[in-house]
Amino acid sequence: MRHHLRQGLPVGVEVVGLCDPDAGQLAATTGFCPSSTFASLEELLDEVKPDAVFIASPHADHCAQTLAAFQAGCHVLLEKPISISVAEADRMIAARDASGLVAGLAYQRHGQPIFRWLKAQIEAGAWGELLAITCHLGQPWKRFTEGSWRQRPEIAGGGMLHDSGSHMVDIALWTTGRKPTEVTARIDNRGTPVDIHGFVSARLDNGATLQVSVVGDAAVWHERHAYWFEEAAVFIEDDVVRVVSADGVHSTIENWPAAESPLANFAKAVAGAEPVYAPFECGRHVQAFTEGAYQSAETGQPFSLA
Repeated sequence: MRHHLRQGLPVGVEVVGLCDPDAGQLAATTGFCPSSTFASLEELLDEVKPDAVFIASPHADHCAQTLAAFQAGCHVLLEKPISISVAEADRMIAARDASGLVAGLAYQRHGQPIFRWLKAQIEAGAWGELLAITCHLGQPWKRFTEGSWRQRPEIAGGGMLHDSGSHMVDIALWTTGRKPTEVTARIDNRGTPVDIHGFVSARLDNGATLQVSVVGDAAVWHERHAYWFEEAAVFIEDDVVRVVSADGVHSTIENWPAAESPLANFAKAVAGAEPVYAPFECGRHVQAFTEGAYQSAETGQPFSLA
């Protein structure tokens, strides 16, 4: 939450209340964002009656808190992942539809010009049929989350793949518009209660393959994406995009306009100025992929999502 607030509030947005059962977390936030504070979401909803809420709580709380916000008539911006189960995600989507309220996920890559450009090119058929995608993310996630709720599976719903790895799965599915039909996974917990390293191979609904690797005990952060099409390949690494066409032409794109933050997009969506760029359905697709990966890792067999 503090990360999003440090980026600045969009025009017309005012923080009217902050909620956290941890007094230390509240103090750290009010230090640069003064506001009324509450120990529970119920107190905040009753006393402040906000127009919208931004939920950045432990994953197991996402469903109940989202449903409570909708019941109170609040629009919802939710940190990823959407929940800890597909069943919960379905309940949240149904509640959103019944309420008619705006709901989005804070998948910031949806607002990054690189991925917006890539999605537009794919939708326009710029390079022919999609054949394969490979995505990789390495982080010192195990060290950063040691001793926290993120390494408690009953609260977090999973480890590196479910948490940071969620971004990799989401952006591959969102940019291509494809859905996974089968996943095969190998997981290594590295002596913790949750997955730290993971490799997932999925078949998509057009026959293409998606490979996602996450290294949660890495020495450094590193992210890269490769998209393979009939007529070209697109490589994204360190905010640089390289396109290599089948006829051998290479092009590099390095300069992009400013990104749009999840909070800025959400504010515009609530005002009716543009659609929310990461709807709950994106989170539902990621949750199904992740649950399938965990099932496959447990059984040693491919898991069908069909």
